[in-house]
Amino acid sequence: MSAGLIILIIALLVVVLVAALFIFGIPVSGRSGQAHSNLRSIVSAQRQADDEPHTARPKRELTDSEFDSQSSIKPADNRMTLRKRLKYAQWDNLPPFVFSLGQIVISLFAFLVVRNYFEIALQILSLFVGPIIMSSIINWRIQKRFKKFDHDYPQFLLSLVGLLKTGMNPMQALEASASGLEVGSVLKEEVMLMLERLRLGVSEEKSIGAFGEDINHPEIELFVQALLLSRRVGGTLSDTLDRLAKQVRKRQYFREAANSAVGLQRGSLWFILGILVFLECYLGWQWPESVLDTWKNPLGKKIAEGGICIMLVGIYWMRQVTKIRV
Repeated sequence: MSAGLIILIIALLVVVLVAALFIFGIPVSGRSGQAHSNLRSIVSAQRQADDEPHTARPKRELTDSEFDSQSSIKPADNRMTLRKRLKYAQWDNLPPFVFSLGQIVISLFAFLVVRNYFEIALQILSLFVGPIIMSSIINWRIQKRFKKFDHDYPQFLLSLVGLLKTGMNPMQALEASASGLEVGSVLKEEVMLMLERLRLGVSEEKSIGAFGEDINHPEIELFVQALLLSRRVGGTLSDTLDRLAKQVRKRQYFREAANSAVGLQRGSLWFILGILVFLECYLGWQWPESVLDTWKNPLGKKIAEGGICIMLVGIYWMRQVTKIRV
């Protein structure tokens, strides 16, 4: 058995292993994955005991130092690190080195396949296959949760504002607004999880601050800060949330308009590429020698591979330029 075949088999086994880690979510990150599973188990146990009466917890006065430490609002870190991206994709039980290992293995597998048929230009491009594929998967998962949350967010805020104006308690209004959402809603799950934390005795600072922590949405932080400040210093929360709901609806409108404009440009590019592929296939069917002889000739093969490289780089550049940040 040749050395190349052995490396190919090992790379394939590692690809299967990494894919199993991502699909089944095996907790390999140690402390963070264990803490996440412990919280989920506590919440599920609490849900099973909903019919039992809850005992009131005695309140105590905070000292000045404790109040200062709890009342300080730390500015959000907006740097999109790999660990944060894994958290938004609900892969926080995987350490970053596993994600990087998946990129390396996929790139190695693609390189071993490409090197048997193509020259150096496409071999170099094959090394970027792993990062592109893994980044596309994680971005798809992040966008999927973002769209599910953003679909219900304006309706939830408007319902919450209406209940607050009737004089209802904010926590009761949160529960009532979330109960009106459909089953399986990401926003409903986050609200119910926050309320479960409060029922389990977790402080309001941590319970409210953890709302939507694994969703990459720009307006979540504003909602959390408004709710925390209203619980500390009072004030009219309904007016603040009403302005936030208007901002969310405006951002949704501009985002949809931008997606429509960008989608038109992307569609025209794919249409042009489709015409080129159709012409190449038609030429190969009517005059096969014109296509086959190109790949048999050393100079023609290099020119053809150069054209393929330019097309692939152009597609990637187009997707990066037309990428809309939320």
